[in-house]
Amino acid sequence: MADRPDAQRLPRAAQPAGEHPHRHEVLWDTDFGEGFATSGPGARWYYSATGPYVGDDGVVTTGAHGLRVDSGGVGENGTPAFVRTLAQEQENGHGLPGLLDHVKWLAYIKHESSTGLPGFDAPPEGELVFEAHVAGRTYGTEGHPFGEAVTDPEDDLRLASTAVNAFDPETLLVVDFFLTNSRIYAFYERLPFARRQLGDYASFSYAIPVARRSPDQQHRLALHYDRSAGRVRWVADGEEVFRMERLGHRLSSARHLVLDHGGEETDIAPRQLNGGMGMFSLLDGARTGQAGAALVRLSGAEDFYFAPAVGQPRPQTFLDDKSAQSSRLFGQGASLTVARYTVRRGHDR
Repeated sequence: MADRPDAQRLPRAAQPAGEHPHRHEVLWDTDFGEGFATSGPGARWYYSATGPYVGDDGVVTTGAHGLRVDSGGVGENGTPAFVRTLAQEQENGHGLPGLLDHVKWLAYIKHESSTGLPGFDAPPEGELVFEAHVAGRTYGTEGHPFGEAVTDPEDDLRLASTAVNAFDPETLLVVDFFLTNSRIYAFYERLPFARRQLGDYASFSYAIPVARRSPDQQHRLALHYDRSAGRVRWVADGEEVFRMERLGHRLSSARHLVLDHGGEETDIAPRQLNGGMGMFSLLDGARTGQAGAALVRLSGAEDFYFAPAVGQPRPQTFLDDKSAQSSRLFGQGASLTVARYTVRRGHDR
């Protein structure tokens, strides 16, 4: 595991009295020996979909390596390239949130929690853990049209990235690991799409760099959720690299804030989480730690984007306010390999 370049390494916690280390129960597991199916009686996955916009922009193969997904198109250099994209609400013909353009390929485990929602119940004690053996690579990011606003296209997850995540369909909390060609990020976000039901809660996305990597490296990435403690831990290659203990709240610093949709902070304690894996772009995101324009205004909704370095009510500015298709697709793409995906619960420390 490479040293974390931008954050202090977390100390290893002492073993609490009475806790049983490494005692866990496997709830779900695959090495993709059975293939990958999203329909039919044996399907173990489903694609993220909102109306006609489906996160299936990828060519899937399975074999001894596990699962591999390559973006569905071909770029100028013959490398995988995204083809799925979505214009702003008033232009996409369906009124769908332009923010959905983030999703290129995204599959979730087909499993129902006791609430009837997709996912796995958070245990009353111990952790619910989603672990995947993952490699990822992006292509064509150097062809971006954003000039000096992008300083390193090999390490700008806004252009293209791969990820594994855990998602609560009730509170819309999402915790992820994002991979660029040169770095791993712990990603902490709460999506804005449940405000009609839950009120004007804080919606945000943070991307915290936690390790260096190269495109050919495979990583063991695990997301640990402890409902009784109100905590999520990000564990990469056996090392805890980040944790969050006030779920639903912003971080104390805006340094790694890439999207700010305003709203009031509220405590949340998800009753379930579901595991996913995917390929993304995040073109409406700001460059972390710096003021200035983000790349593309994906959503045309009013009072939706606020400047991360300042916060509400300061509006965010964008290089492209109209979300031109040439700003959203410019030959970039990705490949994702997942050798194994496991869901377990218990005491894993």
